[in-house]
Amino acid sequence: MTASGVADPPDSAVLPRLILNAIQSTSAALPPFAQRAFARALAALQYRLSPGRRSAVLENLARIAACGHPGLADPKARGRAARSMFESHHRGWMEYLGRSTALALPAGSTFRVSGTELLYRAIARGRGAILAMPHLGNWEIVGVGLTRLGLRMHTVTGVQIHPLLARQVRALKERAGIRVTTLEDGFAPLVKALRGGEVLALLVDGDVYSRSLPADFFGRRVPFPAGPAILARRARVPILHGHAVRGPSGDHEFTFDGLDEPDFDLPLHEDLRRLTAGVARAQERNIAAHVTQWCIFRPIWGVDAA
Repeated sequence: MTASGVADPPDSAVLPRLILNAIQSTSAALPPFAQRAFARALAALQYRLSPGRRSAVLENLARIAACGHPGLADPKARGRAARSMFESHHRGWMEYLGRSTALALPAGSTFRVSGTELLYRAIARGRGAILAMPHLGNWEIVGVGLTRLGLRMHTVTGVQIHPLLARQVRALKERAGIRVTTLEDGFAPLVKALRGGEVLALLVDGDVYSRSLPADFFGRRVPFPAGPAILARRARVPILHGHAVRGPSGDHEFTFDGLDEPDFDLPLHEDLRRLTAGVARAQERNIAAHVTQWCIFRPIWGVDAA
């Protein structure tokens, strides 16, 4: 449907589908080493031609450096880290789009999971769990990898890659068995999914959220998505913390690294703040440990972050 409520013409999805198919075919035709080289070239081009994104990344890195990050102490180090972040972003999409089938892993790579004792604790009561993650490593492969392990995955997305391709990228997830909703769908289907045993993966360092609470993040108070905390209370499920990283050989590893339960003895607002602060701490810890694979290209703290 268009914004005016008029039905889309039958061929409205043809061009996006052709574009995405071309990207997928190109990515799939390249061996892993060529994908890496192509991603590096695309990243260098975007770094040069996207001053807004480049500036946002460098400002964010300056804020992290101000908190004492040893690898970001000088401008040259932050410049190298920023270039690595752009490269990780392009490499991630080439890995994801170049797979042979919806449930396949990238060619020549493996997917490992650690910390599964936290996962099993979280879902032991028959309900699902909220999986709070940052944009680290290849987060798209996480959904595929966890689905292959037998988990029923659910996620919330905004526009990915480009508005023209958003519907087709969503269809890729759905073909892998991952249920997808948007902000416009509201909390109700998410609560139902969690109560039904699904694992809801949320990228909580992004800008796709409808409600926020202030939380400390690398030494500054910022609005942080309150959705994980609200859903944990409404659905009576825990929040799992986790992160993905890409190893030197191109393998993918996902780690469950924390678990927070809602506390119904606390007043609602107090518990929401507590849970949101826990999400922010987990994000900070994992981003600091793997900052060169952090793919956020908007300013988090503002231009005075340094």
